[in-house]
Amino acid sequence: MDTYGSRRNYSWAVFLVLVGILLLLNTTGAIGWGIWQYIVRFWPVFIVLIGIKIILGESVLAKALEIFFTILLTVLVFGVAYIQYTSKGIDFLPQSVNDWILQGGSGVFNLTKDNVQSELSVAIDEYEDLTERNLVIQMGAGSMKIVEDGEIQKYLHIKQDHPRIYEDSVIEQSERDGVLDLKFITASPKNFNLFPNESSYDISIGQLGLPTTLDIDIGAGSGELELEQLPVRDFYTKVGAGKFSATFSKFSIPTGDIFFNIGTGQMTLYIPERVGYMFEYDLGVGKINVEGRDISDFSTGRGKYTSSNYKDVDTKINMIVNVGVGSFTIKTD
Repeated sequence: MDTYGSRRNYSWAVFLVLVGILLLLNTTGAIGWGIWQYIVRFWPVFIVLIGIKIILGESVLAKALEIFFTILLTVLVFGVAYIQYTSKGIDFLPQSVNDWILQGGSGVFNLTKDNVQSELSVAIDEYEDLTERNLVIQMGAGSMKIVEDGEIQKYLHIKQDHPRIYEDSVIEQSERDGVLDLKFITASPKNFNLFPNESSYDISIGQLGLPTTLDIDIGAGSGELELEQLPVRDFYTKVGAGKFSATFSKFSIPTGDIFFNIGTGQMTLYIPERVGYMFEYDLGVGKINVEGRDISDFSTGRGKYTSSNYKDVDTKINMIVNVGVGSFTIKTD
């Protein structure tokens, strides 16, 4: 039995031959070197090839299938990259296929950085005699920064930058008995995108005299919240696989319910040094870090933690913290 021969990676050899042919075309000037900036964006395809090899095993049939899939996927990657790079089709392909690829493959390839910038807002003349505001923000992916702005004549103002192929973001709004309910849902893909561009949102909260409840839900993105004067009542935060930080001053520290739910993501809470805090927690395999030490070092499951200054200060907050495999950190300044 040819043990050495059975261990040969023929699919890898075929891949090198195909890459060598393309490099030869580069050096001869037949195809420009710029095509590689399109090819490297398909790097997940090579992980797929490794997965196929593991699944198929070492039989003769498996090796034949490996070679077939290696040639097929590599040629597909090179072909799509060539069409996108040259902005022209391949002659032997139907024109409809060339056009589909040039237009981004119905958004799947998304090889261009074609983003749109726009603004959304809720003006103060839309509602009068308000006593309270509830603001819900839902972001699947991207980055956002939430700040206060006492100069704007708006209850909410958003500057956004997201891929043109995305479903546009929306602000849902309603008012009842003096309570203004606002819900901002960020832009989302209309379908699967192999290479999504980054989305960003600058969110400004106006009318700082209006007590506000905040409910923030982040999926896989990142966000920051910085408040100095806004009177916050309840504060709810859910972080899936993303990262979020919230900074409060002694004037904006929440006075009502405070709830954090962290899955695999990271949450950092910045509060003034002269604020005491107590929280009930449900901790999985993640971490809760307070006053420079990890609660996970001496406790898992459910418990309660009280800050060392809780009895000595006038301002106190009570929280509920649920952490799965992510992390929750409290820092004072």
